[in-house]
Amino acid sequence: MSDKNITLRLTPPCHTVYTLHMFIWRYRMNRILIVAAALTAMLLSVTAHASAPENLVKTREAKLAEARKSIKEVSPAEVAEMSAKGEAFIMLDIREPEEQGMVIAVGTLKKIPRGLLEWVAGGQLNSDDKIVVYCKTGARGAFATHLLNELGYRNAVNMKGGIVGWLEAGYGVQTYIGEIKPLDYRFSN
Repeated sequence: MSDKNITLRLTPPCHTVYTLHMFIWRYRMNRILIVAAALTAMLLSVTAHASAPENLVKTREAKLAEARKSIKEVSPAEVAEMSAKGEAFIMLDIREPEEQGMVIAVGTLKKIPRGLLEWVAGGQLNSDDKIVVYCKTGARGAFATHLLNELGYRNAVNMKGGIVGWLEAGYGVQTYIGEIKPLDYRFSN
């Protein structure tokens, strides 16, 4: 037998089909890799900008200070006392849904993400309701309380420190497995 015959026997028609499949697979993988590289570059550029330029941080802090001057804030202890006295109030959680794995279960709990507050508040809140707003650490809560006050909800107050302040004060939170009470909880960023 000659080498030519052996070569012909090693390249049957199925090899052509296999080569075509490999070409298509490589073409698709290259497209996927190009898209992944583009997305990575885009995310890196967003991340680079997300590090918040100094002037943005100063502006945000100034706006937060301005909002805090115009609203009333209460401590977690004051909220716990309101609940212990049996006062009727709405506990408004303005965090995003993915942040709401644990909630403060005092008063009447309502959940409206901060980004939807202007659009949804009118359907879920009355202008004379006593509302305690909370977020994670109190900053978004201050902005949300300021907005609610501007929309006519004059009895809206912000809970200082948000759910982190609540936990650090030693109060319990409700989760899908029941109530959890912290022992010496300290938040670290």
